Amino acid sequence: MARGKEFKVGLFVVLMAAALYIGFNYLRGLDVFSPLNTYYAKYQNVSGLNKGDRVILNGLDVGSVIERGFANDHYDEIIVTLAIDKTIKLTDSTYARLAQADLLGTTQIQLYINPGGNKILQDGDSLIGDVDKSIAELITEEGKSAASKLTALADDLQDALSPFVKRKDTIALAIDNFKRFSEELAPLARRGRSALEQIELRIEFVTDSLVAAMGGLKPLMAEYQQLGEKFNAIDIESRLVKMDSVLLGTQTFLERLNSDEGTFGKLMSDDSLYNTLNQTMADLDSLFIDLRYNPKRYMHFSLFGRKNRPPADGRTTAKKKKN
Repeated sequence: MARGKEFKVGLFVVLMAAALYIGFNYLRGLDVFSPLNTYYAKYQNVSGLNKGDRVILNGLDVGSVIERGFANDHYDEIIVTLAIDKTIKLTDSTYARLAQADLLGTTQIQLYINPGGNKILQDGDSLIGDVDKSIAELITEEGKSAASKLTALADDLQDALSPFVKRKDTIALAIDNFKRFSEELAPLARRGRSALEQIELRIEFVTDSLVAAMGGLKPLMAEYQQLGEKFNAIDIESRLVKMDSVLLGTQTFLERLNSDEGTFGKLMSDDSLYNTLNQTMADLDSLFIDLRYNPKRYMHFSLFGRKNRPPADGRTTAKKKKN
């Protein structure tokens, strides 16, 4: 009974191992039920290559790595055993190139069947081992190239700086002078900054003053606008026509006044009225003088009447009294 259980457990383990192997190879794209041939390839270094890594032909999985080991007691060569699909016909010119599959460092065997092979390889034959340039080698080569370029650049810089090295004392003196000039320039820069701040303050003051003045001008501008609207409302043209008519009438009046037509024209051009008025004024003057010195001649009261006297020349009477 115990042996039956052990047999069942052993059979279960074998079946599980077979299932695991079949599933693993199936996931890798290998047909485990297809016949396989064993081939060998020699390399100097197989760093990164593990058992079960893929064998690729034109991008398809055709086998896997089943064993690795040293080829001799000198440990200078390594034999890698490959299990490859038997249906793939490999020739003696086929290369088994050790290469990196991706940037993560996964290693695989890539098969290259070159044309012109003489014979078809059989199970147990050897393939030509080849190693592809790895990313590290490429980086190393680029690093060497960059290092050589840097070396050349350093040499050029050294050649360019050698005159300055010879005149280092002069350069040091120039640097000291520049430092001293910078120290002297610092106070000037501070004074300039202070002056700029004062100018900025004055500009702000002037700006504020202008803003205030503009605020005061707004009512005045409004009044001017109202005045302009009133002027626009006035019919200036009609008033100008009226003024023209008045001026024309005045001009006509002056022309008639300067002529001999009409009363005013005759008064201005004929002096007879002036002479008559002058004589009249002289007579009135004589009358008033005589009335002043001989009032009884003009105003008298008498019950029995009196003899009338002729009026006298007031001027003559006044002269006689003065004498």
